[in-house]
Amino acid sequence: MPAMSWCWGLTLAVLTSGKPPAADRPSRLKLNLTLRPSRRETLGRRLNVPPNSYSNPLGNYDNVQYHVDIEIGTDCPLKPRQKFEVVPDTGSSDLWVPANNCSRCKEGTRKFDITKSCKAQQIGTRVTFRYGDGTVASGGSFLDAVKLGGIEVTHQLMIQVDTMETDTHMKSDGILGLAHHYASDGGGEGNTFMATLFRENPSIPQQFSFYLTGHSSDQSQLVFGDPDLPHHSKESKFSYGKGNYMDTTELWLTSVWSVGWSGTGVEVTFPDRGTLGAPVLIDSGSSLLVLEPNIYDRLIGELKWRFTGCHELPEQQILSCDCPPAMDLSKIPQLVINIINEENKQLALCMSPDEYILESLDPADGRTTCVPSIQRGSNDQPVPMIFGMTFMRSFYTNFDLKNKRIGFARNNLSPLPPNAKCSV
Repeated sequence: MPAMSWCWGLTLAVLTSGKPPAADRPSRLKLNLTLRPSRRETLGRRLNVPPNSYSNPLGNYDNVQYHVDIEIGTDCPLKPRQKFEVVPDTGSSDLWVPANNCSRCKEGTRKFDITKSCKAQQIGTRVTFRYGDGTVASGGSFLDAVKLGGIEVTHQLMIQVDTMETDTHMKSDGILGLAHHYASDGGGEGNTFMATLFRENPSIPQQFSFYLTGHSSDQSQLVFGDPDLPHHSKESKFSYGKGNYMDTTELWLTSVWSVGWSGTGVEVTFPDRGTLGAPVLIDSGSSLLVLEPNIYDRLIGELKWRFTGCHELPEQQILSCDCPPAMDLSKIPQLVINIINEENKQLALCMSPDEYILESLDPADGRTTCVPSIQRGSNDQPVPMIFGMTFMRSFYTNFDLKNKRIGFARNNLSPLPPNAKCSV
């Protein structure tokens, strides 16, 4: 069972010309607890990856934030590349880092000095980011080269944030947005990193995959190009969800028919959505599974009576309960997520209680408590469900840009077997 020490909300609402207004973008909710700590991990690169695969190790902050190392600029005399740790975020589109003159940026944050880059070009357009936790940041745009492991782009639009209106809960320096912009990526200066990467490196297959772990001995990875299924999954291929919703949005969405608890008959369906199902955002920048209130209330009501000492944490919109003796979760049901696959058939993705129940330390008395990694969202969120890192640790997740789809294969560290079966 993973442990964690805090949680944060990252999804960004970006205010600038040509982009959707804040109301059209997802907002993530902040979880602010004192939880069981685990050490930050940054291990070496895995060997023997597929030949057309570019694997980048991810650092792990206590299982609620992952980061990847990037370098901005080119190597010039007396002006080396500038290094940053950024959150790889499938729920946002922009790449930004703190500027050298940033006010109220987190102490210890690495800052970008444009005067020390030999090829950076100031664009000047101001962009404002609004975080789900209320943080507001803004900065100016510029163009420069970006290197991420063994791949590089030479002409990438970025933002150097110079103003933070409130303190941030981020542990990393900045954000690497991995969302796609099919409608606006027309070859101009405003392309996303994903569009630039595959335009400048046409030999790399247009896809990337996340392998997330909660173990210090197993390195999390962000893989561009061909996925590394033999090293990362118990299964030999991905099962792809229906991708219809991605035709009209830059968000990484798939289709869900229902969500419920195994063996209970308790299930939330979306009959008004028909064969399209309900859209769900697969979000590497969120920690938990964020559900609209009616979905959350239906599911948590069935789970709550199976524990003792449960109480709601209203600020965080989550449930905290006493853990069962000896952490025996055998009487707790699996979470059953029925996606709609490319053949318009239901496919059950199963999560064991060991995967969705998180251990925490109660800040009031220091007791160990059990927190279901399900958060009560808002009726204003643009999609009914947001599946974050907890979900992605159960499945090696493939984001296929060329075919506009998301694939899932059982993570090789999951306690469940390959092609696990479950039903409500």
